[in-house]
Amino acid sequence: MLRNFLRQIILSRIEERGRAEGAPTVTFTEKEIFAEGDEMNIGRGWTQWYFLISGFYLALPHNAYGVVVHPNGRLENMQGGLHEAPAGLYRVFYVDKQERSAVSSPVSEITTDGEKLTLKIIVRYHVQDPVVALGITNPVDTMMEHIETDVAQYIRTHHHTEIADAADTRDSRLLSFFTDRHTRRDPLAKAIEILGVELKEFMGDKEFVDMRRRERTESRQAELTRLEEEQQQEISRIKAQFKADSDRWSASLTAELNRQAAEQKAQIETLEARYRREKEEILRQVYEQEIELKERGQRWDRLNARYIKAFEAISQAVTGGFMTNPAAAPVVEKLLDALNKELRGGEPPAPAAGAADDGQAAGKQAAPTPEAGGQSEVDKLTKTLLDLLKPKK
Repeated sequence: MLRNFLRQIILSRIEERGRAEGAPTVTFTEKEIFAEGDEMNIGRGWTQWYFLISGFYLALPHNAYGVVVHPNGRLENMQGGLHEAPAGLYRVFYVDKQERSAVSSPVSEITTDGEKLTLKIIVRYHVQDPVVALGITNPVDTMMEHIETDVAQYIRTHHHTEIADAADTRDSRLLSFFTDRHTRRDPLAKAIEILGVELKEFMGDKEFVDMRRRERTESRQAELTRLEEEQQQEISRIKAQFKADSDRWSASLTAELNRQAAEQKAQIETLEARYRREKEEILRQVYEQEIELKERGQRWDRLNARYIKAFEAISQAVTGGFMTNPAAAPVVEKLLDALNKELRGGEPPAPAAGAADDGQAAGKQAAPTPEAGGQSEVDKLTKTLLDLLKPKK
């Protein structure tokens, strides 16, 4: 535990000193991609020697890789920060990690169609493996020598017109030509990656170049004219198609609207006819109810007259009829019973044609009434009572 604690303290102090010193400022010349850093003799302090703990803090600038040469000669691309390492002498080399560019010398050659051309190109590249790059003497000069050889080969294997086209535009075939040849060169291809190739200068037969440029200008103008004509034709076709579609849609819409209008008209007519039928039915029911109420009122008037007649007869019998004719007493009793039964039976319904009225609910047969062509019990008893009360001659 104590050893681990002391180990952390020693390494922390190494890291603090390294952070305090900060990263150095490293600049690279046009053709140099690495710069030599300071030597680091680590493990010389007594505490490091006594506890067998040693290390170093690698402070890297933002524009460089850090390649550390170990005491045994091994190269290692290391990240910035604290590194625990055995005691010994270490060296640091800073390798440029930014994108770089270089311009080739003028290269003259004869094209496949016999024209003499002179080209200068711009190469964009960056270091992708700093350890491999340190193992190559003058890697940038070596790469540019190969590039200039490739430029000569490019001129010899291409037509004047193709090279002129590549000079006017960014031709991906130009980059493919140089990157394909570069990837076959180990270990240079592993150390440096080509990012882009462009023609900087194109020197040849001025008359040919001017003629080619005029041809390209005329060709582009003709292409623009053709495209404008095609666009105009397409616009006309779209307009015609739109008009035809509009006419078709308009006719279809009109037919659909007419169909919907006809359906709505038919629905309205159906609703109106149903309304008329319902209105006629309601009027008929109201008329029948009025007739029924009128008939019921007339029946009640007749019944009322019958009951008044019966009560008058009873009144005559009670006020002195019994003394005149004692036989009236049982008739009065029977008449009161008949009146009681008829009144408890409710209102007699309207008489049916050729049949007796229903005077009671639930299918009970009512007594014959004058409306049905006969006399009820009340009428018979009333007549009998009145006959009994008549004075004898």
